[in-house]
Amino acid sequence: MRQKNITAALVLIAFGVFYGVLTAYLPDRSLPNTPGPAFFPWISTSLILVLSLWLLIRGLRQTSEETVPLDPSLRRNTVFVLAAFVVYLAAMPLLGFVLAPAPFFAAMMVLFGERRPFWVACGAAGATALLYILFRHGFSVLLPQGLLRGIVA
Repeated sequence: MRQKNITAALVLIAFGVFYGVLTAYLPDRSLPNTPGPAFFPWISTSLILVLSLWLLIRGLRQTSEETVPLDPSLRRNTVFVLAAFVVYLAAMPLLGFVLAPAPFFAAMMVLFGERRPFWVACGAAGATALLYILFRHGFSVLLPQGLLRGIVA
């Protein structure tokens, strides 16, 4: 596990540096008081590099090669999460940002143990509304409208 963590960290650090170099050449935005096109890529680059460095440090500090048995339910859950994410990405252009995230968030809540329908519905709707308000009104990002074109600004 130690060697895998070190290798993964080095690959991710190289990717983070490469991604950071690519985002360094994005044009500046001329609108006052708005984040430029490079704002979110720089946040992503920073997170990738910080988390990769953390993984590298943990890998270097690890003393023994410990093996963790893979739980079959963990593999099933991983496949389910990836499949749900692919469906979410495919549905986004058709359904739009208001309708597509709610089923995805509901599926993730059920997967991670929430079984009460009221809380699943409230959590999915609340997370969707919060993200919509944050990105549409907080960051002034145009979001896919999908089926609600003309209804939702």
